[in-house]
Amino acid sequence: MFSRFRLTEVSRFLSVLFAVLGIAMGIGTYLVLTNNTPIATNPRILWTLLSANIFVIGGLVLVLGGQMLRMRRRQRAGLAGARLHGRMIALFSTIAILPAILVAVFAFVTLDRGLDYWFSTRTKTIIENTSAVANAYLAEQRDRLRGDLSIMARDLSSAREVMENDPRRFQKYLSAQATLRDMQQALLVNSKGDVLMAATPETTILTILPPEDAFVAARDNTLIITAMETSQVLALRKIVGVDDTYLYSARLMMPSVTEQLIRTDAAVRDYAAMETRRFETQFTFALVYIILTLVILLSAIWLGLSLADRLVTPIGRLIRMTRRLGEGDLTARVETKSLRGNDEIEQLAETFNEMAERIGAQQKDLIATHADLDERNRFSAAVLDGVTSGVVGVDENGIINHANDVAGALYKLPADALIGKPLARAMPEFTGLLDALKAQPKRRASTEFNINNPAMNGHIIRASAQMTQKTPGGQGGAIITFDDITDLLTAQRNAAWSDIARRIAHEIKNPLTPIQLSAERLQSRYGKAGQRPDEEDDNIFRQCTETIIRQVEDIGKMVDEFASFARMPSARMDKVNLADVISETVLLQRVAHGDINYSVGRVPDVNLVGDRRLIAQALTNILKNAEEAIRRTDGEKRIEVLVEQRDGEVSLAVADSGPGWPRENRYDLLEPYNTSREQGTGLGLSIVKKIVDDHGGQLILSDAPWCASGGTGAVLQMVLPLQPPEMVGKSKLVKEL
Repeated sequence: MFSRFRLTEVSRFLSVLFAVLGIAMGIGTYLVLTNNTPIATNPRILWTLLSANIFVIGGLVLVLGGQMLRMRRRQRAGLAGARLHGRMIALFSTIAILPAILVAVFAFVTLDRGLDYWFSTRTKTIIENTSAVANAYLAEQRDRLRGDLSIMARDLSSAREVMENDPRRFQKYLSAQATLRDMQQALLVNSKGDVLMAATPETTILTILPPEDAFVAARDNTLIITAMETSQVLALRKIVGVDDTYLYSARLMMPSVTEQLIRTDAAVRDYAAMETRRFETQFTFALVYIILTLVILLSAIWLGLSLADRLVTPIGRLIRMTRRLGEGDLTARVETKSLRGNDEIEQLAETFNEMAERIGAQQKDLIATHADLDERNRFSAAVLDGVTSGVVGVDENGIINHANDVAGALYKLPADALIGKPLARAMPEFTGLLDALKAQPKRRASTEFNINNPAMNGHIIRASAQMTQKTPGGQGGAIITFDDITDLLTAQRNAAWSDIARRIAHEIKNPLTPIQLSAERLQSRYGKAGQRPDEEDDNIFRQCTETIIRQVEDIGKMVDEFASFARMPSARMDKVNLADVISETVLLQRVAHGDINYSVGRVPDVNLVGDRRLIAQALTNILKNAEEAIRRTDGEKRIEVLVEQRDGEVSLAVADSGPGWPRENRYDLLEPYNTSREQGTGLGLSIVKKIVDDHGGQLILSDAPWCASGGTGAVLQMVLPLQPPEMVGKSKLVKEL
């Protein structure tokens, strides 16, 4: 409040100060322009007065700007007192502007008549005649020098052989020519300005050398240069027949005549400049008078505003408080102490204060209610963000209006990227659920479906939806909740298959051991040649025992594979150099299968955190699966290993030229005991998937790059994080036989 009072006092003081200065500057400027003061009127005085008046005008504009703005706002709002402001300002402005206009017109006419006398026809004739006489004298000197120089250059051109054979004699000839034609100096120069020969040793007479472009002009004509400051007339001409040689001569004029010519030329230029600046001078005086008029006008406006403010100030206070209240400041109150004796306005102010009190109380209640609703919304948002299920809200038009982080993670997007998009475009797999929901009389629906896009690798989603009730004046919609049950189903199947594998391995392994031992004992006891009289029986006996032993070994390998799947150890995390793992594993396969072309792309120097043995086992299984697939085709036999490092993860892809993956349900091959080969166990890729899952990665099945050109083949890609999540190595599927 104190600062506002001080600001008002300062504004009032500045208004009075600039108004007084404006009146004083107006009177002073008028006296100077009418020559009623000892101060002589000249451009410097005029510009000083102009600057001072502009300063006063600027101050008045700044001070009156606020008051004019308030008055304009009052007029637009139609408030009481606004018309009075306008009428008083118009009255004072009219009274002030009429005398100023009359004075300005009178002064302009007087100035124009004075300038007409100075720039009359008689004065111009005198100046022009004087200039013509001076120019005629200069023209005569130039013509004489031009004619003499042309003859002299022709004579020198005729004697060019003397110049080449006898330079000293030619120098005397040059001096004689200069003396004959009354030239104080004559030089032979080249186009660079270098002096080649001088008529007299005193070359300082020619103190002005011609510019470079003068040599071009002097090739065909004589170039005349007038140097008034040295009282010289100079001439330059090319000597015909002599390469890059010019005749440069000087003739002195009488110094007294030159001085008069300079003065005459200066006087003519000054007169021409004055005539050119005639309009500028008139404009300057007109500008001064205009500024003087503005000073008087602004002072009158200030006086009108000051008188009008005393009448409308109480209403203005009420207007300001009303605006503050409208802008949300519920503490706005009108002071009633200064309104004593003004019954109507005082009553209006008291009514306004009572209204503000009621509005303040109502706003407090609204704020409390809003805070309660906001707290509930935050609680609901925290619940949605904290649940492990995905939650998506859509309106009745199918536009997503809410999504939590789990929903965004399903499509590898932030949750905000889904909001505002149609469900059919952002999450097309859920449109069937929404259609089923609209057809349900109970407004509830649930379903399970696969997401077969490459980013999700055939994840299985269990989703349910429920319609929301329409709010009064609002819209309805639906809430969709879903869970990714892929890992749950996989864990259940793996647990079941692990138990089955353990039991099968146990039940099969028990009889296999005595069968193998019995067959080996029969072979060692009766397998020696010559123990049976019939050689054919001997061969049959040996083949049968070998077949039994070989088949038992194959069954044993299958049992070992079952046991390996059932008791997969947990990952032991450590730093692993992926390049070393790939090099060693591919080398073993290349040695074992020499007929297959193994190629490894550029492997970056990648160190990831994982179990070296399990990663090598997974890569071995992938390469073995690729080798077995290639054996089923007759075409080119090749396997390519490609490694690519991306942000926070590394991709290891193995491409083969086998028959490729099935077109549909290819990710079912990752399930235990699901194989497309007749003698396969269906555990190789299951073990790979379990190892990748324990490392927090993912498997991607795709077609080989050369399939686009008509070939066949498959790509199995392992994507492993460089730093696996916290649950790595803590798989719940770890069991021991």
